Amino acid sequence: MSHYRLRAGLRAPLFLLITLRVMMGVVLLQFALPTSAQAPAPLPPISQSNSNFILLPDRGSVTVLKLDDQLRVGKPIDDGKALTFTSSDAIDGVVERDMHLKGRAQIRRNGAVLKADEITYNPDTDVADLLGNAELSKGNTTFKGPKGQFKVDAREGVMETPSYEIRDTRGNGTAQKLTIENSDIFVFDKATYSTCTPENMDWYFTVSSLEIDNEQKEMVGTNGVMRFFHVPIAYVPYFTAPTSGERRTGLLAPVAGYNSNNGLDITQPYYINIAPNRDLLLLPREMNHRGFMLGASYRFLEREYSGVATGEYLPYDKQTGTNRWKYDWQQRQIFSGGVGPGGAPLPGSWSGYVNMARVSDSLYPTDFSQSIAGQVTSQFRQEVGTTKQLTGELSNWMVGAKAASFQTLQPDPNNLVQAPYNVLPNITAAYNSQLSPVVSDASGKYLALPSGPKTTFSADYTRFAYALGSNFGAPPPGAYTQADRSVVKGAISLPQITPGYYITPTVSFQSNTYNATPYASSNTTPNAQGFTIPTFSLDSGLAFERDASELKGFYGRDMLLTMEPRAFYAFTPYQSQANTPVFDTADAGFGVSQIFTANTFIGNDRVSDTNAATVGLTSRMLEANTGAERANVTLAQKQQFTGQRVGLNGNIATPSTYSDTLGSASVRLLGNFSADMFGQYNTQLNRFVQTTVGASWRPTPGRSLNFGYRNVWSPPVQASVQNNQAFTPSATTTDQYNVSGQWPVTRELSVLGRWGYDALTVKTLNTMVGLEWTRDCWTFRGAYSQAVNTSLITTTQVLFQVEFRGFASAGSNPVDIMKLNVPGYMPTSKPIPPSIYENYQ
Repeated sequence: MSHYRLRAGLRAPLFLLITLRVMMGVVLLQFALPTSAQAPAPLPPISQSNSNFILLPDRGSVTVLKLDDQLRVGKPIDDGKALTFTSSDAIDGVVERDMHLKGRAQIRRNGAVLKADEITYNPDTDVADLLGNAELSKGNTTFKGPKGQFKVDAREGVMETPSYEIRDTRGNGTAQKLTIENSDIFVFDKATYSTCTPENMDWYFTVSSLEIDNEQKEMVGTNGVMRFFHVPIAYVPYFTAPTSGERRTGLLAPVAGYNSNNGLDITQPYYINIAPNRDLLLLPREMNHRGFMLGASYRFLEREYSGVATGEYLPYDKQTGTNRWKYDWQQRQIFSGGVGPGGAPLPGSWSGYVNMARVSDSLYPTDFSQSIAGQVTSQFRQEVGTTKQLTGELSNWMVGAKAASFQTLQPDPNNLVQAPYNVLPNITAAYNSQLSPVVSDASGKYLALPSGPKTTFSADYTRFAYALGSNFGAPPPGAYTQADRSVVKGAISLPQITPGYYITPTVSFQSNTYNATPYASSNTTPNAQGFTIPTFSLDSGLAFERDASELKGFYGRDMLLTMEPRAFYAFTPYQSQANTPVFDTADAGFGVSQIFTANTFIGNDRVSDTNAATVGLTSRMLEANTGAERANVTLAQKQQFTGQRVGLNGNIATPSTYSDTLGSASVRLLGNFSADMFGQYNTQLNRFVQTTVGASWRPTPGRSLNFGYRNVWSPPVQASVQNNQAFTPSATTTDQYNVSGQWPVTRELSVLGRWGYDALTVKTLNTMVGLEWTRDCWTFRGAYSQAVNTSLITTTQVLFQVEFRGFASAGSNPVDIMKLNVPGYMPTSKPIPPSIYENYQ
């Protein structure tokens, strides 16, 4: 039950009378006991006319300061209006002519700080000479050297043999000379740059000249040589790099790798920052086994619309002698009405979307995808749609339309994949008498659910069409080239919901009509048959909960235990649907959510006959203060009074009144250990026909161990001419194991891996072995991966990367493949954001 988190058991009518009497007894008991406590004396009155006064206890003549928990950052001041402050151990000279600050000398002006052992300042020339341990701090940059000369108002100056630090990127280095051109531009001669600490300079850049622009947040260098452990590894005649986390136009780190399909694979990204809400990424890619490919990705974000458009084009593939391409365009748009938090359309708005993706051939994902998820993609969708919630007296109505076509890939010519029907178009209209949003009750602690009769109605028209040419010779999904289907549904329910129990009777119906055109005009294909079928269902449940004080010693916090029995009954009369085609319908499966539904199919082409009751019991263990669920156990059993005769591909020849028993459990223990289990048990076969087990232990970030097992036994599938389905005998279709994890070997070295095994084929499905070596200012990542793709070909990838913190990276980033293979994976080199308290002057 999810509608309340209140103490449901104590609010149930069965316990109401007892609870009131107990509460009255407790209240009266307070008057019977002698008084043993006294309220504290009231505070003296304080005037409310000035809210800046804070009441503090009288401490005599001691001054008490109010502590502040944050560093206040004031508004910027123009240099012409800023005051100049000085301090030192001793001062001599002529006021406003020639001042000599000696011993811990400082000059401060508008956020800039000059420090030295001795400072001589002439206000007429505005020149400050710093001698001994000279230091200049401004914004995120600090410079130190033996001596320097600066113009305080003009913010100009020079410093000999300085060292410097850029706080935002933790960059630092040395130079032969520093020239400060203004308050934001600093120019170095013969400089070094690194993000390593000066004591551990593993990598650094040496440049002839280096310019840092604090206003533009970038640095520009010439004649740069990259050194790793003092060994030159790259020469760059000219480069630019950001000095903050802001986006900037320029070259990104190249991506290099090797795989068995393309050989040496190198991509050099170029990023174009068009606007704060728009950018473009160019992806030129060279594969020595394939040729040169150009890719691009364009992102845009507005209040009313957002999306991304990507494309790839290979003009000539050396392996196939053809041009290869791919495009993917996704966009969401609000045509009218408001936009809520997260870009969600508000009630009454009109919205639309576009999802367009297509490739040149069936082997494109196998050959060019740089991720395992992309390699196993076998279908691309081209879809546009729109929805509109009506307003005024029609505000309970929602209308929509969409059109969709599918490109089904056939990477294996000996194992063709069946393609779905295209939808050209689909038009819907839906009515709901309770579209009002769920709101909080008067206390603000619980949700107030809508009450009273609930009526729903929907009408759906769809034209299905199948195009052989666009699916690379895929077998047709059915016996029809085109079909018009109209679906009308209606339901009325009377929910009675209280904190302790609920009961919801529902009466509904579904009516389908078809007008279908077969591939060939012959007597073997029957006319598509429609139907009109009613359904009655009754859903009910109770909720009890109690304080589990016995668990507080284990968890260290207050816990609640719940007991939630549920009973569900449904009756749908039998009507033969043997001549009704299947366009978008499948078996719903057997799970915790599906067992408490009247229809065993999902989609609009089948309504299962049923006369069955389902009884289930759920128990939860919750944290009393936060509501976090620590454990959940569910057992459920459906009892069929008459056997189901309607099957997906025709009538079931020997219907049975037997139903499997299912159970599920999930546990979230302290120490970040979690486990999930699901089982479907058949006593007639005396076996589990579906089993899923998963466990994970993540004691600290960067440490994780995961295990998964799945076994599925599939019942026989009936043959069907209408649905182009051959008979398939029962068999175990899935028997797989997965083990993965990440664990540190030392403080610097972490290893991770994954192993997936298929016991049916006695083959390894995927393997990944990786490591991360993290030092003070750089990280090395390497991964070796093997996986079986959709064409049953084993693809091998070798990915490696050296990431120089805050500057650049070289190689092919294996982070994505590590995240995909190892649940809970966390990169070990997470940058620490600078604090405003660092380098606080």
